[in-house]
Amino acid sequence: MATLEALRRAILPGARWLAEGPEQAGSPVRDRQLAWVRLMRARVPAFDALEAGDVAIVPLAALAIVSAEDDGVAALVRAAADARIAGVITVADSAGTTSAILAGLIRTAATSGVPVLDAGPVDAAAIERSAIGYLVNERGELDRQATLLESRLEHVALSGGGPDGFAAAIAGFFGRAVAIEGRRGITLAVHAPPDVPGAATAVAAYHRRPRGAAIRIPLPLPGRGDGNGRAGVGGAAARDARVPAGAAEAPGALVLLGDPPATELERVATGRIAGLVALELARDEAVGQAIETARSEPLPADGPPWVVIVARQAIPGDAADARAREAVRRDVRGLAPARRMALRGDVQSVELRVVAAAPDRDADGLELAGRIARLLGRTVAVSRPFLVPGGRSAAEADARATLEAAERLAEPPPVARADRLPAYRLLGNLHNVPDGERHARALLEPLLTGRPDVQRERLATLRAVLDQPGLAEAAAALGVHRNTIAYRIRGIEGATGWRLADPELRFPLALALRLVQDDQL
Repeated sequence: MATLEALRRAILPGARWLAEGPEQAGSPVRDRQLAWVRLMRARVPAFDALEAGDVAIVPLAALAIVSAEDDGVAALVRAAADARIAGVITVADSAGTTSAILAGLIRTAATSGVPVLDAGPVDAAAIERSAIGYLVNERGELDRQATLLESRLEHVALSGGGPDGFAAAIAGFFGRAVAIEGRRGITLAVHAPPDVPGAATAVAAYHRRPRGAAIRIPLPLPGRGDGNGRAGVGGAAARDARVPAGAAEAPGALVLLGDPPATELERVATGRIAGLVALELARDEAVGQAIETARSEPLPADGPPWVVIVARQAIPGDAADARAREAVRRDVRGLAPARRMALRGDVQSVELRVVAAAPDRDADGLELAGRIARLLGRTVAVSRPFLVPGGRSAAEADARATLEAAERLAEPPPVARADRLPAYRLLGNLHNVPDGERHARALLEPLLTGRPDVQRERLATLRAVLDQPGLAEAAAALGVHRNTIAYRIRGIEGATGWRLADPELRFPLALALRLVQDDQL
């Protein structure tokens, strides 16, 4: 027989425990078996019957009518506890007018040992049908739930939601964080439901270790690999250390994130929807390729504004490398829907050029530029936003000049911004200052003593402190504890007599650090 926790995992994965949840030692939800389902009505008596093992579905709007006073709510819960019901599933009032009623129910349930599960603002009658279906025919109800998810994804596809929309719909349905990966393990979309505890932590863990997941469902993407049905290896993305190990052969996947093991509903439903997700990815890729090769090369439909993103595209010249470059271009094309991004040129172009719509949440195009930089493993440049189609040529020239200036720096940023082009040119020309390097070494001389590794540690610490807004950020940049940074600063100030808070000293020190030889850093 099923328990309330098993019922939650099967038909209400997004629900949360309010009282006597399974994480509590000795909780009755662990072993109390379900007998039947009772729906509370907005009348007296509220239930036709309550027997041992029943699960009571309680719409809070109905509870407010039946038991308007706290004493009435307490009496109702105590009567349910005396009947030894298996638990209560509350259905929220979308207007938010029953929060006080819910608080009273939770207080009494906690003292009476009655498990309470909150389903949120959903249809109480639908929960009743699903719960009865689960108790009568578990596998049949799981299949029906999977069908509901398929229907939801069909609506997302028809509305042009793309990978982001699919990830959000799946994550909301399962109540857990979800990632969608394309060919060679490239992450196309990640979604963490904001109301699910631990979802953001699961996403952070996934970004640190992409191969770790609760369940990973391969997606049957057509024509993966080098474009001839073979899994391409040895290409640019395969050589990129930022791509997960083994990703060159990975076919793409639907990934459920987090520590809890996959539920039976998740296993059944993901097997059903894998084909739909793969079809959406293939469709979006095909649309993007068609737009890219169209002679008119229209700008992405979600603009204006638009931005141009430029990166180097190496051209060794043989066919194998051409296939590898085409695979990388396909991966770049998959980072955003076709309505948001168009890839210009071809594998023979000197540059990889992207024209992207800049949404309100990323008005400068920096988020997409950062994803492209991580995929390529090299610097990309992004232009200023432009509002009319005729501004594309100027934006491309803007981005190209920015890329050239940033590449001259000793440590180019992952994303070079066109609005900072004068700064890149200024920093790139510091070595042309007469006697600049000699003066820089004279200023830093107190730190250029001792073993080479000690010198590098001092200079790296000093640069992090000067470049970052605070000690916490400097510690994060170096991968050490904040106290370690504070200890090193005291050592530097003690050895040099400097006070790093002095603005007259901070600026020349920052310049000097950029002028010393790279091998010192």
